Amino acid sequence: MQTDRISASTPTAWTLARGQAQTFRPQTAGLLRTTSGRVWATLSTSSYQPQPRWCPEIEPGDIFLGSGAALHLAAGQTVVIESWPSDHDAVVQLEWAPDAVSASAVRWQQTVGQPARELATGLVLVARSLVRLLRGLAGYSDYLVAGRGKVQTCLESNAP
Repeated sequence: MQTDRISASTPTAWTLARGQAQTFRPQTAGLLRTTSGRVWATLSTSSYQPQPRWCPEIEPGDIFLGSGAALHLAAGQTVVIESWPSDHDAVVQLEWAPDAVSASAVRWQQTVGQPARELATGLVLVARSLVRLLRGLAGYSDYLVAGRGKVQTCLESNAP
C-alpha cells in the first residue's frame, strides 16, 4: 500500500489507484467528493474544534463513500483515504473544494487585520530601538557623570 500526503487550500482533483492510500489534511474547511469509485476514509478530530459527543460527519472513525458521495472536513482535520476496490472501478477520482470565504471576513481582514499586524510590527521595532538606545546611553554613563560623586586622590585634586 502506497501512502502520500496532500495538504490543499485550493480546489484540487486527484486519482487513487487500487491499493493506494493518501493522507489529506486541509488548511481550510471544505468538501471532499468522490466523483467515481469507492473509498474508505478514516477520520481524525480537527485540532480547531472540541471533540463532539457523536456525529457521523465529524466523529473519528471509518466512513465508506461511494461514487458521488461527499464528506465535509473541518480545517486541520486529518483523513486517510484508501481506494476500496470494486469490480468495475480500477481507479478512484476525488475532488476537494474548500468552503467559500465570506466577503465580510475578507473585508475585516483587509481593513482591520492587516493594519493591526503592521502596527504590531512597528511597535516591536520601536521597542527594540528603545532598548538599543538605552544600552548605548548606559555605555556612556562614565562620560556623562565624569567626576560627580567620585572620591579623588590627592594627585587628582587641586588642593590649596
